Amino acid sequence: MKIWKKFVLFSISIIAIVLSCSRYYTVKNNFLHSIENVRQQNESKHVLEKYTLENNIVKTIQEGEEVTNTKIEEYIKNLYTYMENDSEITAVYDEEYKQIYSNVSKIEGLDVKEILNQEDVNYIIKKINSKNYMLFCSYWNVDSNAIYIVNMYDITEIYEERDRQIYETLISDIVILIISAVTIFIFSIYLTKPISKLNKISKKIAKGNFEERVNIKSKDEIGELANSFNVMADEVESKIYELKKQVKQKNDFITGFSHELKTPMTAIMGYSDMLRLKKCDEDVTRKALNYIYSETKRLSNLSHKLMLLMSLTDEKIELKNIEIDKFIKKVSAKEEMSQNIKIEVKTERGKVLGDTELLECVLKNLIENARKAEPKDNKVMIIGENLENGKYRISVIDKGKGIPKEHIDRVIEEFYMIDKSRSRNSGGSGIGLSLSQKILSLHCSKINIESSVNIGTTVYFDLKQEEN
Repeated sequence: MKIWKKFVLFSISIIAIVLSCSRYYTVKNNFLHSIENVRQQNESKHVLEKYTLENNIVKTIQEGEEVTNTKIEEYIKNLYTYMENDSEITAVYDEEYKQIYSNVSKIEGLDVKEILNQEDVNYIIKKINSKNYMLFCSYWNVDSNAIYIVNMYDITEIYEERDRQIYETLISDIVILIISAVTIFIFSIYLTKPISKLNKISKKIAKGNFEERVNIKSKDEIGELANSFNVMADEVESKIYELKKQVKQKNDFITGFSHELKTPMTAIMGYSDMLRLKKCDEDVTRKALNYIYSETKRLSNLSHKLMLLMSLTDEKIELKNIEIDKFIKKVSAKEEMSQNIKIEVKTERGKVLGDTELLECVLKNLIENARKAEPKDNKVMIIGENLENGKYRISVIDKGKGIPKEHIDRVIEEFYMIDKSRSRNSGGSGIGLSLSQKILSLHCSKINIESSVNIGTTVYFDLKQEEN
């Protein structure tokens, strides 16, 4: 059962119970109060009639007259003629419960013994001939004989009033319940509508539509739930994106690594097989051996970088103080000779915390990539400068081909190359920047790239300076 249905049923049940209890209590109290008021009035009438009749009989006895049933009947008739027959029904019985007088022909279902009390005035309520009566009975002694007088007062109107109140309250309660049900139904639908939206969106997200979001603008708990749901959806989408990215990087890594191994190995096997099976002239032999040597060296460099890349995963290194300006000049001088390119160095003095061997690997990779970009002036610039935030920035700048914007975020992935044929011709493997990124992450830093096609590229990273 849906929550809005539960809410409606629960609310209507509570309202019905509260209304029933309150109405029952009110009607019952009104009825009892009316009965008590009528009882007091009728009891006073009954006592008055009893004592009036008793006084007349005592007076007769005192005058020496004999009290007979006929005499009693006469007194009673005169009494109720004088009182304008105020009582509805009056009956008198002797001590054997034989009727002496009654102002009606017959009273069906009346038992004097049922209401007789020798000590006090008593009453009962009895339904006779579809009417409700309040009966009072009392007695007095006449010449050692008991005389009983019964007064019956019609209180049917009180019961009719009670029934009328019950009927009207029942009708009003039904109307109230109907109005309440409609109101609660509308309110519950309005209240649970955001939850239905959450349910629908969650099902869409479960089917893979991770960009779906809940648009609920409220400041209550449901609004907070919607905001939390959207935050959760953002995190899920981000995690899914990262997983897809990792899977793609893994596939690219496997594909690139396989290709990087397959190409030189095929060439090495081909040239070595040719030298093994054929007798070649000196120029062909030298060319084959040079190619085998260069490809073997390339494989050696590739394996070295891969081993270094694997060994750097989650490794803790010991950072030492480095005079960074001298370090940059030293590495640049070595690379200028081996890379066959002009390197211009502009550095400010400073000391940083780092590992010299790993940072040298980073700087070599960045200089090598700058050379491969084929700068127009055949020159690479390295700038070292102190920053105000306590860090030292190293920038490697070239005026080469540049990197398209859509590739900038991916060039640090393993084996990712923008132009694979050009990169392989220049001896590239596509893991230099990935290795540099891993090294810099151990130094709490990262590679930053700014590039424009056919204008040039600036690659920089920041290192923490030594605290004075």
